[in-house]
Amino acid sequence: MEQQNTELDIEQLIEQLKKITRQDGAEKYAEAQYDLGKIYYEYKEDWQQAIEHFKKIKKKENSDIYAKAQLYLGIIYFYKKHNVNKAEKHYLKIENKDDPDIYAAAQLNLGVIYYNEKHNIEKAEQCYLEVKKEDNKEVYARAQLNLGIIYQTEKHNIEKAEHCYLNIEKQDNPKAYAQAQLNLGIIYQEVKHNIKRGEQYYLNIEKDDNSGVYFAAQLHLGFIYQFEYNNFEWAEEYYSRIEERDNLELYAVAQLHLGIIYQYEYNKFNKAKVYYSNIKNQYNSAAYAVAQFNLGLIYQNKQDIEQAEHYYLKIEKQDNPVAYAAAQFNLGVIYQNKQNIEEAERFYLNVEKQDDPDSYFKAQRKLGDNNFFEKTKTNLKSPEEYYQNVAYSDNSFKSYIIAQMMLSVISNKDSSIFKEKQRDKLVAKICDIRELTINIQKELLVKFNLNESENNDGQVFERQVAHYTKPEVLFNLLKNKLSDFRLNVVDFMNDPTENQVLTYWLGINTENNNEIKTFLASFSFNHNSLNQFRLYGNENNIVGSSVSVVFNQEFFSKNIKRTINSEGINSLFKYENLSSQQNDLKENSNPKNPENVAEKNITSSVGSLPLFRCLYFDPKNGYISIAKRNKYSFYLEHQSDSPEKIDDKWEDYLNLLKEKEKEKEKEKEKITRIREKLEKIKEIIDFFKNPKESEQKEIIEKITNLDQLIALALMPISCLVKHAAFEDEDECRMIYITNIADELIQAPTNYAYASSLFVNYGKIEDYLEKIYLGPQCQPHHKLWITNHVRTSQSKTRSKPIKVVQSEMPLR
Repeated sequence: MEQQNTELDIEQLIEQLKKITRQDGAEKYAEAQYDLGKIYYEYKEDWQQAIEHFKKIKKKENSDIYAKAQLYLGIIYFYKKHNVNKAEKHYLKIENKDDPDIYAAAQLNLGVIYYNEKHNIEKAEQCYLEVKKEDNKEVYARAQLNLGIIYQTEKHNIEKAEHCYLNIEKQDNPKAYAQAQLNLGIIYQEVKHNIKRGEQYYLNIEKDDNSGVYFAAQLHLGFIYQFEYNNFEWAEEYYSRIEERDNLELYAVAQLHLGIIYQYEYNKFNKAKVYYSNIKNQYNSAAYAVAQFNLGLIYQNKQDIEQAEHYYLKIEKQDNPVAYAAAQFNLGVIYQNKQNIEEAERFYLNVEKQDDPDSYFKAQRKLGDNNFFEKTKTNLKSPEEYYQNVAYSDNSFKSYIIAQMMLSVISNKDSSIFKEKQRDKLVAKICDIRELTINIQKELLVKFNLNESENNDGQVFERQVAHYTKPEVLFNLLKNKLSDFRLNVVDFMNDPTENQVLTYWLGINTENNNEIKTFLASFSFNHNSLNQFRLYGNENNIVGSSVSVVFNQEFFSKNIKRTINSEGINSLFKYENLSSQQNDLKENSNPKNPENVAEKNITSSVGSLPLFRCLYFDPKNGYISIAKRNKYSFYLEHQSDSPEKIDDKWEDYLNLLKEKEKEKEKEKEKITRIREKLEKIKEIIDFFKNPKESEQKEIIEKITNLDQLIALALMPISCLVKHAAFEDEDECRMIYITNIADELIQAPTNYAYASSLFVNYGKIEDYLEKIYLGPQCQPHHKLWITNHVRTSQSKTRSKPIKVVQSEMPLR
């Protein structure tokens, strides 16, 4: 009855409005036509009638109502009639002077047309930029969101994207705000590798604001706690918040990662199988494929080969090429173990590099072995052709070592020096070196979490680190056209033993001028150190004129795999193709233009990198220590406390730094654990250098690249081990290892610095906590630094940067 009355009222209203003509007054007529158009649009859903009434409104009669009518016409033609050109025509008739609010909405809709329909990014950007906050806050928020997406996905200008997202306030448009916070989280998690900042943005998203975005944020939070923090309990909590009724696609991914946690971390395979079985192909085919692969792996490890094969064969390439490639490789291994080499090779050959490089490298190594050790009758390629296809990656380290070892043997034309089992024993020892090296690297990783919950004043002992530099460098990093923080090549460092202390002790020969280069930046836990002010960053030969720039932990990653650029390492070992040598240049070859190389984009960054303590070592007497804060830094930080209380803090710090952990009912400290691992590495290398059996000696001597392979295994820590004579520097390092041909490597444009190379890291201002001015810092430097900090407007900073004049007594 109520609906009938409403319909009756509407019909009566329509009759009344239709009686109004222009003779009743132009403005009154325009209002009547506008009301009729709205009724036919909103209540009757009669688009054609709505169009007829809106079109009767003339601009000269009422420019405000005319603008609203044109907006409605644009909406009808775009969303209801799907006539993009007519929609565009009506939006373009709206002028800012007629109605700024309506003009803003029209510009937003034009931007959507140009971006989604006409794929004109420049015009879309121009329209979104026309939308002003003072005209329409809600529409402005949506325009800024769309601008951010353009800068993020189309123009790859992350800084501009971030600026746009940060312009969106929750009270203006909660839905757009939630999406912006998600996009900011993705930028900081996946592009800048600033996990803490990414996490904070995800936590800003509330379910009531945008439920779809909220569940996506919960998924990303799960990723962070699973892969970055190794906190599986919290990862499980976030994944479990996504239910089947919320979002089927995200639910499938969440169930997959819950299964991964129970399979790989808890070893509870039955619970993992329950999660995997919750994933349906129609929910998310990519997640379904990975679930089938993991189920296959569970059964393969249980030696239930029939069930494993069943799950592997369910994976379709179009659903998930990576899972398909990994499954095809595992099927190859299954049939290899069945001695069905022909069928095994069929599966290996199904693995393509573009689908999953790691599985491809392993498959190519298997094909090379089958050929070299004469297990196959189908010689499609020579063994070296297969081995040369195996490239370096962390996940295929073993296959890479095998391939390089075999290529060395083949190049020496001595193919009968060992059997497969003999080779695999040697390779296993190199892999053991690599594992020990990675464990030492993890021990040296700066985690910024010492006594995170125990310090009675609420401050973490190691929460910030300092970089000492020239005021000129700081000026370039902060002023005008901001430059990036840089990592410099180690070739021209002050320490002549750089990168050689460890290999010298182990007796490994390394090539001083090889193509693999290490870039680093140095930091210290001691922010206000007289010794550091004396040694580093002095300007115009004035001792103590440098600055100490203090960074918070968000400037660094915790992902240790980021220190080595795999693509760069693959150029370390080079062998000619022994089966088909071709020296002629192809007609269509396109060598790089030196001028183009010189003009490459200097804003390219290596991404966020982890920070490591240096290990100070004396090879002659075995002395070992690690970088840490000095005791005086505690007295400087806690001047208001009594000496006894400060001494207690110092002792607490030393005890925490040792990081004791129970191992076989005996507590072992960090230094002890590192020493034991180094001794194990030396023991393995002694096996290679001094083999006891004559047959072993003959085999090892013919592996001409053995030292290179061992050096590769040691690479993650080679530049972290310094001579004990430099212990007082207490240095921490950010490291990037790559090939000299890496396009991220830059050459200085200033002749004064022409002896060095560098890679860009990123902008610094959002990560600064303090700037200490050296005891002899010049007055004009102090002036501009203080003024810059005072006038700085950073939307991502919660508090201003402190500028502190060092009072160190420099004579």
